Amino acid sequence: MSFRSKCFNAPLQPSEIVGVKRVVEEKLPGGGANDMGVNDRGLTLTGFLFLHALFIEKGRLETTWTVLRKFGYNNDIKLSDELIPKFKLAPDQSAELTSEAVEYLRNIYELFESDGDNNLRPAELEDIFSTAPESPWDEPPYKDAAEKTALGGLSANAFLSEWALMTLLDPSKAVENLIYIGYSGDPSAAVRLTRRRRLDRKKQQSDRNVFQCFVFGPKKSGKSALVNSFIGRPFYDSYAPTAEEIYAVNVVDLPGGIKKTLVLREIPDDGVKKLLSNKESLASCDIAVFVYDSSDQSSWKRTTELLVDVASHGEDTGYEVPCLIVAAKDDLNSFPMAIQESTRVSQDMGIEAPVPISSKMGDTNNVFRRIVTAAEHPHLSIPETEAGRSRKQYNRLVNHSLMFVSVGAAVAIVGLAAYRVYAARKNSSG
Repeated sequence: MSFRSKCFNAPLQPSEIVGVKRVVEEKLPGGGANDMGVNDRGLTLTGFLFLHALFIEKGRLETTWTVLRKFGYNNDIKLSDELIPKFKLAPDQSAELTSEAVEYLRNIYELFESDGDNNLRPAELEDIFSTAPESPWDEPPYKDAAEKTALGGLSANAFLSEWALMTLLDPSKAVENLIYIGYSGDPSAAVRLTRRRRLDRKKQQSDRNVFQCFVFGPKKSGKSALVNSFIGRPFYDSYAPTAEEIYAVNVVDLPGGIKKTLVLREIPDDGVKKLLSNKESLASCDIAVFVYDSSDQSSWKRTTELLVDVASHGEDTGYEVPCLIVAAKDDLNSFPMAIQESTRVSQDMGIEAPVPISSKMGDTNNVFRRIVTAAEHPHLSIPETEAGRSRKQYNRLVNHSLMFVSVGAAVAIVGLAAYRVYAARKNSSG
């Protein structure tokens, strides 16, 4: 009754309700006393959809279109733009789902993951998005961005990680799909905007639950192997160059039972110049990781160049980011003077020594936990270039000189005022 009133401004009469239920019971395939199209409360979802299929079959398209438009759908059977909240973020802010929205998604996962084996199968995921125009995760950057189970499905963490990635990259799209799958809360309140990272740096702590890490490195450095290991993919000996940016997202367990979501964004070596041509390109980056092949001196040299380029860009734009260096392929022999070279660069730039890992041997040396920990303290691990250091020294010198001039001017003013008082008294006494 309430549905009919909402859509057509006229409630169904009791006799009409009985007639609708009878039609569905008689015509729904497999109908009868145990029919799933009707229950004591009225029509089930199956029955409701079947009824509209009958409307369409009989040429009563206006009935179905009236219902769709009443609930905010346009001619493309997508939600109208005015129903989807828009979020205005500063360049160094990010978007995360609220705890209420996350809890709703947990319940959705448990509802559709019927086996209770923490494995949402592809068919079950398709069922979740059956009320959406399309699955939002069928294309990059979401496709294959989360860890798959042995059966090719998604665990609860992987499912929530995909939602975290979508909210980070496109919060309006995330909320739109929340509405499609039945979220009944205030759509604009399903997302929270984080504090600006510039303010995080001043407070020396970040309250974010989702961190984005840019992964830099030369070709054949092992950065793709690092990204793949993060989402449980096997190591491959054959080399496949990274042509486009790739995302990987997963939950990282921290001490004390704390969980954070980490997004890795692999930047191809050929794409670094284009990335840094944008002034605000590092604004969305919580931490940058630089991967090099520890057995190849030329790989190390290129990595240091990338580190300086990124650090310089941060200094020039004000979007400095914490940085970590990762020495990949630790199962191979290091190039000569590797330790001395890495120690010198780390000390000169004021960051930690490289973290050795071996993706081939499955030894990641807790690197993902280290990445999150560094991102939580955005005032630390920020590299300083020689040019940046000189600029800071110059600014300190200028500020010191201005302060000296200001103090000198103040002394002169006080002295002049004292002299005038003295002269005035002398003249009055005379």
